[in-house]
Amino acid sequence: MTKAATSRRSAYWLHALVYFLLTFGAGYVPLSHLEPLGMSVMGIFLGLLYGWTFIGFIWPSMLSIFALGVCGFFPTPQAAFSNAFSNHLVIFMLLVLVFTAYCEKSGLNRKLSCWFLSRKIVVGRPWTFTFMVLLGSFVVSFLVDGNAVVFLVWNLMYSIFEEVGYKRGERYPAFLLAGVAIAAILSFGCKPWGNVCILAIGALENSSSGAYTVNYLTFMAVTIPICIMFVAAYFVVMKYVFRPDVSRLMNLSDEYLSRIRSELRLNRQEGIALAALVVFMGLMILPTLLMGKDGVAGLLAGFNFLSAIAVVLIALSLMRLEGRPLLDFDACARDGIHWHVFWITAAALPVSAAVSSDAAGITAWLGEVMNSWFSGANVIVFLVLFSVVINLATQFTHNVSLVLIAVPIAVQVSGSLGLNPLALTVLIVIAAACAYATPAASTVAAVLFSNVDWIGVKNSFKAGFSAVAAGLLVLFAFGFPLIGMVYGFTL
Repeated sequence: MTKAATSRRSAYWLHALVYFLLTFGAGYVPLSHLEPLGMSVMGIFLGLLYGWTFIGFIWPSMLSIFALGVCGFFPTPQAAFSNAFSNHLVIFMLLVLVFTAYCEKSGLNRKLSCWFLSRKIVVGRPWTFTFMVLLGSFVVSFLVDGNAVVFLVWNLMYSIFEEVGYKRGERYPAFLLAGVAIAAILSFGCKPWGNVCILAIGALENSSSGAYTVNYLTFMAVTIPICIMFVAAYFVVMKYVFRPDVSRLMNLSDEYLSRIRSELRLNRQEGIALAALVVFMGLMILPTLLMGKDGVAGLLAGFNFLSAIAVVLIALSLMRLEGRPLLDFDACARDGIHWHVFWITAAALPVSAAVSSDAAGITAWLGEVMNSWFSGANVIVFLVLFSVVINLATQFTHNVSLVLIAVPIAVQVSGSLGLNPLALTVLIVIAAACAYATPAASTVAAVLFSNVDWIGVKNSFKAGFSAVAAGLLVLFAFGFPLIGMVYGFTL
């Protein structure tokens, strides 16, 4: 065994030891502000964050659920697992991963991406082309799976770079490819079926005992414009701060783009996938539009995101194309279920519920600490500091971890400071979607930093932190007024 392999193995077992000490040892540490159950829950939460950061997502998630049954928060480990897997958000995540895999396999994702990249308006307009790449990455990631879209758009861009003469490591390809990943990550901040939003919605409902729920249509109406403005802010930074050489894009001919456009016609399978996507999004929105109606409209008004995805998958499995089901469920489940995402969701929700519970007393204690710091503070000053701290925190803590702890604390603090928990939750989700300045921030950020050939670690840091800074300015100037107008920051 090589010295490097030995070092990695030693580091792994050291991290595993720290995880076990946090998860099973914190309950024995006396703290005047928390009972032993609260300390145990705190240790499980911190252990989960540590495990996700330094070990992986699968077995730390499993063991953290198990620990909730051992520490006494749930009566038995079986009850803990039953709670985790009976949560409708976990089931929804499982089904939506299958659906996004179906969209990928159908070829729809590629057609949507190529449509944005091949518009005639980009010929002879390098910066128009650049913006269309960023916007297209955001839109397609919003519609389907941002993780897959990053690799898809990157591969399309490699071909274009070869066509016009860009080489690996040059500034324009580096910052554009980084922007593709940034746009994809931002899409998770405005789609209620994305993992960050799912966990934030679940944490809000758990910590407020169901008093606050998210209206999906209103949520998207607020967050989509803000996230698009973040993408535009990165574009401005790229054009006026980084100022890469775009002259070679003048060689991007209409003949080359026309070859791409000639392949845009949807075949039958792709057309069905697009229709299924439209139906799914429509069923997500219908409850808001049909609230209070009777008959069939009343039935549709009772749909939620789980009902919507179930109906779409049932229909795709039921219908036949050339004698076979439109949806090959086994194949999509085999290739599309990212188990780390599933286990993150399965563990995050019960752990979040435990952290925000009255029995643990953690959020009540943290709320008292926050109140002592910000009592009498100006609302705008608090919101600015809150946004900056949360935004920076997610760069060094996986964005899922941030949502887990930040939403319950926000609910606790909002009650004493007279703030609207919905508005604070939106701020947290947007901050969690800005997780691209370090490889620890999110899964896609890790992918961004791993592209050392075309982007490089130094350029990844430059792009990420510049995007964070530009995004905060947009949030203060544009996001705050919009969130305040729709939700209201104060109760």
